[in-house]
Amino acid sequence: MTQLLSQQVAIITGGGTGFGAAIARALAAEGAHCVLAGRRREPLEAVAAELGQAAHVIPTDVLEAAQLQHLVTETIRLFGKLDILINNAGIYKPLPFAELPLANWDATLNTNLRSVFQLTQLAWPHLIQSQGQVVNISSVAGVQGFEGSAAYSASKFGLNGLTEVLAIEGKPHGIRAFSVCPAAADTPIWHNHAAPEVLNRMMKAEAVAETVCWLLTSPRSIHIEPVIIRNFQNPWG
Repeated sequence: MTQLLSQQVAIITGGGTGFGAAIARALAAEGAHCVLAGRRREPLEAVAAELGQAAHVIPTDVLEAAQLQHLVTETIRLFGKLDILINNAGIYKPLPFAELPLANWDATLNTNLRSVFQLTQLAWPHLIQSQGQVVNISSVAGVQGFEGSAAYSASKFGLNGLTEVLAIEGKPHGIRAFSVCPAAADTPIWHNHAAPEVLNRMMKAEAVAETVCWLLTSPRSIHIEPVIIRNFQNPWG
């Protein structure tokens, strides 16, 4: 059976849990080698143990520029190239706008947007060489606002805008850039904000991972606008 991403090298931030882990499994199944990045080594190692030779762990705090540089440099040292960048690391700390501390705003924007800018800029020369692809994991909160999501929505609206620019500026170099905007999904980001029965009704991370894999393996002659993925039924009933 032909593997559509055979021999390709992918960096996946937030690769130890949720969307990141599911995306790693999906890409590895298509033959990609996945570099798993995240702050906590233990979940990264657990995913790598599942994938075996298809995975490599580089613990990375996306808020630290030196660690982002190390992530890219080490990936190139180990594999000689970079074909795919999955910007997935993110945080969600809902609070009403009037109660939102500046520290919360800064942490959210720095994690969800600034780190994506920094890592993608570092990876850009290598993506030019490989005519690679970028997938930014955004959110439906990046196309519509929700109560209590001022910082999160601002970060995801910004991420969608950044992705659009990457697609435009990447096109002359053969680079494609995609934005994937899932609604609420049963991932750790929701585990402190929704009851178990609600989580059970949310989409699964694997559904989003399948969409990411579809984007990456779609014909290179097409451009795909931001992909919005909503739950078929309202998880809250």
